[in-house]
Amino acid sequence: MVKILKIGDWMSKSVTTITKEKTVYEAAKLMDELNIGSLPVVEKGVPIGIVTERDIIRRAVAKDKDIHKTKINEIMTKDPVTVDDDTSILEVSRIMSEHNFRRVMVVKKGKLLGIVTAKDIINITST
Repeated sequence: MVKILKIGDWMSKSVTTITKEKTVYEAAKLMDELNIGSLPVVEKGVPIGIVTERDIIRRAVAKDKDIHKTKINEIMTKDPVTVDDDTSILEVSRIMSEHNFRRVMVVKKGKLLGIVTAKDIINITST
C-alpha cells in the first residue's frame, strides 16, 4: 500500500507573521533579522495576504515609496492561495508549479498552521 504524504507532516510549523498595519520597513527588518524571504499577513490567525522580498522591491522600493510610511496592506499579495494540512505533497507541488509560487501557506479550518516552500518540496521528494 502506498502512503500518501500530507503537507501538514512536512511544513514549517514555526511561522513568523505580520499584520497589514505594519510598515514595509518593519517587514524588511523582521525578514532580515530572521533570514526569511516572506511573511504571511494575518488577521485573527487567518491569512489575508503574504509579503515577500520581491513585493518589497517591486511594489515599494522600485516605486519610490517611503518604506517607513507605506503599510504592508499597500504592497502585499492579497487573497493568497492556501492549502489544507491534509493536502498531498503532489497536489501542493502541482499548485506551486501552476501558479509559479515559491511558497504556500498551510491552513486548517482557515487558520494558519505553517508554510511550505519549493525547497521543502525538493527536500521531501529527495528523501
